[in-house]
Amino acid sequence: MHGACRCGQVRYQLKSLPLYSGYCHCHACQKRNSSPCVSLFLIQKKEIDFSGKTSCFSIIGGSGKEMIEHRCQDCGDAIYSDLKVLDDVIVCLASTLEKPEDFKPEGHLWVSSRDPRFEINDDLEQQAGPPMQMMPYLAK
Repeated sequence: MHGACRCGQVRYQLKSLPLYSGYCHCHACQKRNSSPCVSLFLIQKKEIDFSGKTSCFSIIGGSGKEMIEHRCQDCGDAIYSDLKVLDDVIVCLASTLEKPEDFKPEGHLWVSSRDPRFEINDDLEQQAGPPMQMMPYLAK
């Protein structure tokens, strides 16, 4: 699997399949993308190679811990976020995948923050908060 920003200056290649893929309904994702939810995947940092230059900024995420967002410094596309609540795992936006069919969602996250005007009409698992699959990666 591989992806890039719109202008192609930032590119990435996955060395393994993501740890988790799904749709996030948290307030941070809603604001960042001006949408009711975001398609994303989580992967260990050592399992993805990046090229190109990003600009970064830091905010405090819903966990109360720092979240560093990386965007293409040329076109401004959001590429990935480094959530300090997780050890050695990053969150990539699935919209940057070059083959959209590579995105295989497993569920919906943070449905407790879901925009009530947005209906979920699939049979994917729904979790009120973060994916339980990520518990082994929580920062200590």
